[in-house]
Amino acid sequence: MTTANFRVKTLALALTLALVGCGESTSSSQGEGFNNGGDQGVITNPTTFDEAGLVASLVDNVITPAYSLFYTQAQAQRTAIADYCALEQASIESSSEQALAAMSTAQNAWLDTMGAWQQVEVMQMGPLLSNSGELRNRIYSWPAISRCGIDQDVAYHQDGVINLDPNRPYDISTRTATRRGLFALQHVLFNPQYDHHCSIANEALADWNSLTELDRKVARCEYAVTAADDLIVSAEELLNKWQGDNGFAAQLKSAGEPNSQFENAHVALNHISDAMFYLTEMVKDKKLAEPIGILPNSCGTSACAEDVESLDAKSSLANIQANLLAFEALLVGQQQGQEALVGFDNYLDEEQATATKERMLQAISETKAAIAAIDSSLASALIDNEQQVRDVHTKVKAITDELKNDFINELALELPATSAGDND
Repeated sequence: MTTANFRVKTLALALTLALVGCGESTSSSQGEGFNNGGDQGVITNPTTFDEAGLVASLVDNVITPAYSLFYTQAQAQRTAIADYCALEQASIESSSEQALAAMSTAQNAWLDTMGAWQQVEVMQMGPLLSNSGELRNRIYSWPAISRCGIDQDVAYHQDGVINLDPNRPYDISTRTATRRGLFALQHVLFNPQYDHHCSIANEALADWNSLTELDRKVARCEYAVTAADDLIVSAEELLNKWQGDNGFAAQLKSAGEPNSQFENAHVALNHISDAMFYLTEMVKDKKLAEPIGILPNSCGTSACAEDVESLDAKSSLANIQANLLAFEALLVGQQQGQEALVGFDNYLDEEQATATKERMLQAISETKAAIAAIDSSLASALIDNEQQVRDVHTKVKAITDELKNDFINELALELPATSAGDND
């Protein structure tokens, strides 16, 4: 078993242990003609399936535990980074066994945190969509990235002011999304190039490349601790906006009631199903089709290893595995090894669409096998065995084809606006 596979399975187990029981719910109805006229909430041909119960099950047993796991991992990550950086700040020889072990622990903590986040990525709803995804981007800005910007912020953090201006004290909470969050932490923890990545150095970076490697490691570490603290703040904000009497989870579960923003349970369920299209727009297209060259990338239309998601950490395939775990959990309403709970699979069975369910589950299984067949990083596979990566893309496409066609049609759900024109 590869390290990536082990980490994904470990996170799945952690998520299972974090599960809580679902609350009471009331039945709702939907039908083949839902939203045909464009008026949200119009229902024809009602079914007896308990849509409100499904919403509650997914919220309580899948989504809330995923958000909670991310918060827990973010806290553990901060501890590991602080421990590692304490050694660097004490000028411990960077090649010593103690320092290398501490660095590895910090990097593994980041991998675990990223793995937990990659499951949340497939559950983007409510607070993660508000204000054009401001909170989501603050946590993880990819595919918008700026290595130069991160290097600048490392120098600003070290100086305590922005670009040597004493009237501009450094405060990470005011910085743009591409200079904070998980991608920034990956850059300072994994990137082996300690020279800055800016084509032109500003005043703060003027002498950066002439500093010793240890000095630059210490500066990166000090910034990493601050960035890890900032990530905890964002993770806690997500939980606060999700949980509680007035949280978004309660809005979903109280669909149809006077104080809910959702007119009925079917509309709430559609909001959850919209999140599952992350597999189409991000996994299939951004994480696979673009690096392969099926869609244009920074190399043109040929395979482009530098365009993979987690290039420095070499965890791009582990990210996709985590995305699949989350998608499958939403589909079946439970994590691996958990007793049977209510999921979309039960709804498909109720609507005489068991064949659709089985095709989706089979495609998920085949995608996992295609990923497991790659014994290197995604970037290396693009160079050494591009066909293996194309096989993964083909398998993911089989899932998304079912998702945006039979799955949506059988349950009378609507495609998200961003996927309406996706005909590949």
